Parts: sequence; C-alpha cells; structure tokens
Amino acid sequence: MRTFGILVKSLQTNHNRSLMVPKLLPLRAAPKHRETVPSFLSRMAAMNGLSATDFALDMGFSLKKIVHLEDGALRSLGSCSGLTGTQLEELVSWTGQRSGDVRTTFRYEAFVSRAVRNPIIRGCPVCLREDLEEAEANRAHPLTQMTMRGDWQLRENDLCIEHSHTLVPLWESKPLVGRYDLSSRFPDVLEDIREGKLERPRVNPSPYDRWLDVRLRTGDDETWLADHTLYAATTFCTLLGAELLRLDEGTDLDQGARMRRARTLGFGVARQGEAAIKGALDDLASLADSAKAGPKRAFGHLFIDFSGEHLEKDDFTPFRKLLRDGIVRNWPVAAGESVLGFVQDERQRHSVLTASDETGIGPSLLEKFLVHAGAIGADDDRPIARKTFDARAYADLLAEIPTLVGPIGMQRAMGATKGQLESLAKDGVLAPRIDNPMVKSPWRVSDGVALVAELQEMAIPIESSDESWESIQDARHRSDLGVGTIIAGVRAGHLRLGRRPDLEGYAAFHVEKDEIDRMKAERTMADGGPLITAAAFGRLVGIRTQGWFEKLAGSGHTPATRRPHPKYGGEWVFASESDIEEFRKRFLTSTMMKDEFGLNSRKKLQAALKRFAPNGEDHGPLYLREDVEAFLK
Repeated sequence: MRTFGILVKSLQTNHNRSLMVPKLLPLRAAPKHRETVPSFLSRMAAMNGLSATDFALDMGFSLKKIVHLEDGALRSLGSCSGLTGTQLEELVSWTGQRSGDVRTTFRYEAFVSRAVRNPIIRGCPVCLREDLEEAEANRAHPLTQMTMRGDWQLRENDLCIEHSHTLVPLWESKPLVGRYDLSSRFPDVLEDIREGKLERPRVNPSPYDRWLDVRLRTGDDETWLADHTLYAATTFCTLLGAELLRLDEGTDLDQGARMRRARTLGFGVARQGEAAIKGALDDLASLADSAKAGPKRAFGHLFIDFSGEHLEKDDFTPFRKLLRDGIVRNWPVAAGESVLGFVQDERQRHSVLTASDETGIGPSLLEKFLVHAGAIGADDDRPIARKTFDARAYADLLAEIPTLVGPIGMQRAMGATKGQLESLAKDGVLAPRIDNPMVKSPWRVSDGVALVAELQEMAIPIESSDESWESIQDARHRSDLGVGTIIAGVRAGHLRLGRRPDLEGYAAFHVEKDEIDRMKAERTMADGGPLITAAAFGRLVGIRTQGWFEKLAGSGHTPATRRPHPKYGGEWVFASESDIEEFRKRFLTSTMMKDEFGLNSRKKLQAALKRFAPNGEDHGPLYLREDVEAFLK
C-alpha cells in the first residue's frame, strides 16, 4: 500500500481527486538551467520520496497530463513546487509545447514535432555524472539532481556546448509517457553514468554549435539566418551541408562525425547569405554533368525534402526559392514549368538540346554557332543536354540562325558575283555570322542588302559606255588595292562612286580609274615607295639563291619591308626604294662591283677580299662596301 506521508496533509480534498488543489510542499526543487517539465517533476517526486507517476497522482493530475503540458497539471505543479510564472514559462519553453497537429513551440519558435519529440532520448553523460556527483556530495537521492536538459531534445543539436561532448542515446521508448517517466528511466543508466561508460572523446564546438547555443539561450543571431525560423535554418544547414560533403576532401568519417561536419559546412555557407548559398548550389550543380542528371542528382536530399516534406511550409519558402533559383540557373526550365512550387514565368536557360528542339536546328550546327558567340565554351565536353546558356541573351541568335543563307543566296540577295563576295569577306567589309567552314549557311542577307543600300545613297549615275570607270572588283585586280580600302575611300569622300543603270545590286557600282591610280600612288609613297619582292631584288643585284635577302634582313644586317601579298596573302618580304638605298650604302655584290668598277676590278676584288660572313653565316658573294673602297685606295 502506497504511503503519502507529509503529502496527505498538504492536499485539500473535496472527495474528488480531480478537484484537489495542492498546497506548497516543504520539500521543493529549484529549476535548473534548460530543464524540462518532466525532469523537474521527476526531481520533485524524488525529493518527496515518490515516483513521478505517484507524485503526479497525489498532486491531482497524471504523468500523461504533465507530459502533454495541460494547463491544469502545470498549475498544480507550479502550486506545489512554488514556481513563479517566469520559472514555469522557462520550463515549458525548454520542454516544447504542442501548437497544432504537427507543430511544437520550442524556445518560442515553431518546430515540426518530430524535430523535438523523438523516441530516442539523448543526453550528455558528463552533465548527468556531475548531477549524480552533486547528489552524492549532498547525501541526496540521485534522482533529486538528475536533470534532463531541453536542448538535448532538438534533432539538429548533437553537442553539449558546456562539456564539448556529443549527445549519446540513453534509452528508447515509443509511448510518450514511458519515454518521459524519468524516475523509472534514469535508474537504468545510473551505473553506466557513474562509471563513465557512456562518455566519448571530447570534440571542439563548431561555429554551428555556438550559433545554435546562443540562439536557443537568448534568441540573438548576428548571421543572415536571423530572419528565418530556427527550424527552417537548422534543417537547411543540415541538408545543404550533407550535400556539400561531396565537394569536401577527407570525409572518411563515421556517421556522427559526418553529420557534424555537414552542419558545419552548411552553416558556414548559409550564415553569409544569398550570394554564398548561390555559389554553393552552383558548385553542387556542376556535379550533375551526365546527360540525364537533373536537380535530384545534384542536390540529393536537399531537393527531395524541399520538393516533398517541406514543400508547403511557409518558413521554408525563402530557402525553397533559393534552391529553385539554383535549378533554373543551371537547368533548361521552360516557361510555365513548376519547380519546387514556383511556376517559371520565362525560360532563363537553354541547353543545346532544348534549343535544338525549339528551333528545329540540328544540335551539331547549333553548337557551332553557340561556341562562336561565346554562349558555351569550345572545351565544354558535357552532353548537349547539360551544355546550357543564357536563353534571353542569345534569343536573337536562335531566331536568326534559320534565316541565314549560303554564299549563293547572299550573292543573289545583293547582286554580287562569287568573286565580289569573296573580296568583300576577305577585307572584312562583310563578315559571315560565323567563320566556320563546316557551316554552309553563315551569311545574313540583311548585311549584304544594307551595304548595297548604303552605297546606293552615295552613288551617282554613270553611262554604261564610259570607260573611265571600272567596277570595284576590277579596280582591286588592277591596283592591288583591297576592296575594303576602296570602299573606305568612298565612305570618306576620297573616291567618287558611280552606278551603271544596266546592272543591279553591288555589281553596278564603279569607281574612276584616275582616282584609283592616284590612291595607289599615294599609298605607295606612304609605304616607302614602290616595292619589289625579295626574289626580284636578288635578281637585280645578281644573287638568285632562294631566301637570300629574307635571311640577310632577318639577321638584322639590312632593312626590309614586310607586307601581306596582294594576291597570295600572308606576310611577304619586300624591298622598298629606301631599303635598296640602305643596302647599296653598306654592301656590294659581284654584279654590283662589275657595274661600278669593271670586270677586271671585280675579279681582283673577289680574289683579295673576304665575303661578308659574320659568325660564320653564309650570305653568298656579298662584300662590305667599306672593305672594297678601302682596298681600292
């Protein structure tokens, strides 16, 4: 038979246990920091020599009611223990109070109940050992001091910040009342706690641990996460960090250490705000580079949970939006498509594959244009489904490609011959949309039509029979002036432009021969006078060895002029009038000695003088003029 002892006198009985109002008990416990309501009840019961269940009944309520934090039970507990309203509120805040079907208010923040209520009860064995030692030092029953701290309940917390000790499982119970009947649970682990069997190596608190501790204790938060609920913030840090582990080297850790590392990584990014989160999501997106790799492959459980469990939770909306933005920034999401509950207004990214499907342009051809435009890298070796580019920035290009034409189409559109179009392209007057020989239709008709219209505005009518005029192409062949140079002269007003009435388009435009000759002469003088090729100069001075003058000039012994060849292209070596003059001042060849000193003198000079051969270089029958003139004196 259960003995009530002093408790019987402390109760006012109204013949109905449910109406008992307990008086203040003489043996009372003081709430400890972070203590929960069931823990305080257990210590009060132990202090009065009872189990938690019996103590609750004697006080006029039940353990079940106190576990569920019913108002009447809380008032009765407060009355018998002498708790102030502030003390009782603090106990409830560290316990977590139900607020709806699946929500619990914990430390004045809303959590899903599973984040606080878990069948596995964890705790810090060092805290409990110190509780036990305190009781033994005061010769009190251990259960009068054994305290369950509220922060141990939180799923996203795994460390006792005071002792730098990870939380360890103490017991497991699915029934809620049995789970929190601490007076019957603590004795099962008492000896293990006393002997330190549950203790593990200490770990250094991470920035995440310290942030969470301060947020729980005071509500203060100096990070970007301050404006977000603690439930959403801790969940996001955990999920993001778990995926970032794939980018982290040296993650050969056990499950508990991996989770701690994950939270550290996730918090390290999230605390900085949206820009850092964006960068981390883009890094994760880069891991999904196979043809069928979607957001699930890149973001793992972060994507799975945000598209399922957390899809409808308002406090997760800012984080879902960041993830949604990361998806549409890296995958070709079409307008009207829903991503994580957000409907996409317009497409932000195209892949080569989606752009090909929408435009009807073959992916191989399309990719050449995109590489040329800088939309994708030439060295991007990902599948076409993962090669993405800014859809808005290159929308005009996608619309333009089907309108491009080949050379014949361009010639017809602007009234030009094949040679005329080639000359215009060579000099850069007209440029193909893409300079790639594999692309058969690179030309914009609008470019050719615009050029013809521009020249039309500057042209004057001329007679078809007037032979003082010639076509631009004929002027190019006769003068070696480029088509680009001639058209630039027309645009600058240095050349008049005529238009024959019997021809159409570009072919109708002509220039005056005299003006072309004048321009050619001016250009020649500006370039140092008339030029002759290196081979022609060699023949002039009597040395026909191939490459002789190029070698002599290349070694720095005489000046030369380098110009693109007007017919063959590429850089050629020429000799201008000034180059020839400088050569004659310094050198003599056998032919030159014959011309200047006569045949007999040439033979005498060749026999007496050494050829010009610095450092053993062979430049043929070439002599320094100063040596020749010194010998003749």
